[in-house]
Amino acid sequence: MELPVTVGVDASPASLAAADWAAREAELRDRPLRVLHALPLMPHLLPGREARPAAESAALLHEVRHVLAVRRPQVRTRTEEVHDLATAALVAAAEDAELLVLGARGHGGFPALRVGATALHVAARAGCPTVLLPVDPPGDGPRDHVVVGVDARRPAEAALEFAFAAARRYGLPLRAVHAFPALPSGAAGGRRGEEAALLADALVPWAAAHPDVEVAADAEPAGAGLLLVEASAKARLLVVGRRPITSVGRLGPVAHAVLHHAECPVAVVPEA
Repeated sequence: MELPVTVGVDASPASLAAADWAAREAELRDRPLRVLHALPLMPHLLPGREARPAAESAALLHEVRHVLAVRRPQVRTRTEEVHDLATAALVAAAEDAELLVLGARGHGGFPALRVGATALHVAARAGCPTVLLPVDPPGDGPRDHVVVGVDARRPAEAALEFAFAAARRYGLPLRAVHAFPALPSGAAGGRRGEEAALLADALVPWAAAHPDVEVAADAEPAGAGLLLVEASAKARLLVVGRRPITSVGRLGPVAHAVLHHAECPVAVVPEA
């Protein structure tokens, strides 16, 4: 079965930007696009903008479909209204999607937040890779590579495969970033060499499988979250892995930090 690229929309600027990004990704992947809007079963019980009547929801989906038909006429797009909470609808949609795309923050919540509760919930639980687009669009500077965070001792295989495939689709180099704890200056040189060798070894299977992707390996003595956020400044896409869902059902500290501060779209890729 041909799985679609799925995007959740709610009329917020971030979600509409996510729809455009998802359509471009669907075109690159030659996959259909599913545009999903969740409408609660009893909207009259919800406050403010979340209480969207059915007519307003239909108008939103019609507008999104029209805009995407003009911008991406080659993409096979279908729109769908689901009567459920947004978190439940999106996690369920991820079970039948190749990729799920969301704006980092939609309607509601605190305006100063860069990532909303819905996006965090879905990124922590979705069964397929999930891309979150930042609230503030990336600047005009060059975004000429893909970045993937790698734990050289426990490389996330699904995240590496996703990152290499993305770099190949975009025709861009891949930068693999590995962070390790800083040591006193006298021991730093030797430790950096050891960590760089571990990273190079971890990348061998994927580099061999994707010989057309140019790879730069970067092992640095720094916090992983800080290093990846800094790397996002010039990246087209930042990829991080997510360990299997635990009973807590939350993202790890690195992914959490990256989603709140990255300057480019972030793909959270679940491991089996």
